[in-house]
Amino acid sequence: MYYLAADQGQFLFGIISTQGMSGMWLVWSALLGTFVVPVVFAPLWQKLDFPTDNQFLLFRYPGKSGKILHLFRAVYVGVLVVSLALCFHVLGFSRILEVFFDLTPRQSLLLTGTVLSLFALKNVFDLKLKMDALHAALFFAGFAIILYGIWHAGNGWQGITQFFDKYPEKKALLPPSNDTSAWFSLMVFLGVQWWSCYLFDGGGPEMARFTAVKSKRHAVLAGLFPIAISFVLSFLMVGHICIMLGMSTTPKKGEIGYVQIVYETVPDALKGLVLLGFFGMFITTAESLLNWGASFLTIDAYKGYINPKVKEKSLRIASFGAMLLLSMLSVLFAWQIDNLQDLIKLTFSIAAGVAPVYLLRWVWFRINAWSQLSAMLSSGVFTLLYPLWHAHLPLSTFPMNEARVVVVTLLTSLVWITVTLVTPNQSEVVRQKMEPLIESRGRFWNRFTLAIGLGLCLLLLVVGSWYALLNP
Repeated sequence: MYYLAADQGQFLFGIISTQGMSGMWLVWSALLGTFVVPVVFAPLWQKLDFPTDNQFLLFRYPGKSGKILHLFRAVYVGVLVVSLALCFHVLGFSRILEVFFDLTPRQSLLLTGTVLSLFALKNVFDLKLKMDALHAALFFAGFAIILYGIWHAGNGWQGITQFFDKYPEKKALLPPSNDTSAWFSLMVFLGVQWWSCYLFDGGGPEMARFTAVKSKRHAVLAGLFPIAISFVLSFLMVGHICIMLGMSTTPKKGEIGYVQIVYETVPDALKGLVLLGFFGMFITTAESLLNWGASFLTIDAYKGYINPKVKEKSLRIASFGAMLLLSMLSVLFAWQIDNLQDLIKLTFSIAAGVAPVYLLRWVWFRINAWSQLSAMLSSGVFTLLYPLWHAHLPLSTFPMNEARVVVVTLLTSLVWITVTLVTPNQSEVVRQKMEPLIESRGRFWNRFTLAIGLGLCLLLLVVGSWYALLNP
């Protein structure tokens, strides 16, 4: 998980303040698959050099079924998935505006949506590349101010443990032995969620980093660089949140407590710069998602199937329209959600059981377009239906979000594997395309095993480091 975003502080503040350090397994479990994309898939995307990862579907899945999947995913991801991802950042930044300008939650959401829509109109890719560096610099400057203010107001290094001195039960990295619900969640995070919901093959907005370089080695480095940045930021982010929680005798409630403490601590003269830092990273992240979603809707769907002869000017207008639509949808979703942790667990459930298809399609040539289409549809349907079933299932005594991931993974996997085996076999045609690309299945799985091993080492390093910091 990357920490270079305006909402990550709120998300982590909510976890640690309510669940303690044992709640961090929701985040830490993803470290197991951290190296899979740079080690295994980044060199493969570099070879393919597609304008969007959706173009890979036409390469991988032959015939009419591949085109159907291509169109479906362009609309499904371009509208639903991108809007949900945007919603996370819209909700996070709206809270920053709510505290800074003393607005109501509804007013701040509308203001955030307005700002996002205005920036969608100027979202030109070449200009974005130039502005991203400025936005990142603003964010790091603002984050440095926050760290400085929190460090001095919270008694420096010693402040990290003050919160846990007051609430020793939240210091433990593992749940209490008698808390069966927490242990169930932990087992789901480590045993199911990281590979079923999180471990995709590097498609999406990050694919552009791999296709923009000239060699496989540079593609690997392009994948490793954000991991290194994230590793450093993760300690700074969690560390200053621990100091925040220990600063007050009455800890702030909810995820918005992070923003409230930031603006209570930062000097008045620098509060504007902190706001600009949050704003810069929000716009950078949001514009990347808008570009991704708009490219699916305009290049893949509109130009690919509706109007193949569309002129460049008309296509650009359609792209701006798509970005405005996505901006409005993200605000509508954020209007119904007030918790980032619930939102991210919902998105995990929608992806449950689908991620394995994205990994296995590179080496299991029997997988076809109907396999992926059935996985995407069934996970979404089962996610929507699960709240109706939860009370009647054996898992009803456990948290619904985690139980839903298990059930949706099982049902979705059953659906797509069955569909794979009963639909026409195109494996020989696919083999001719894929084997030259992956070189050999043995080499693919060797790299995959190496990546998982590196991820396990990183997980142990992070967890071990926090154990040592909290138990000097």
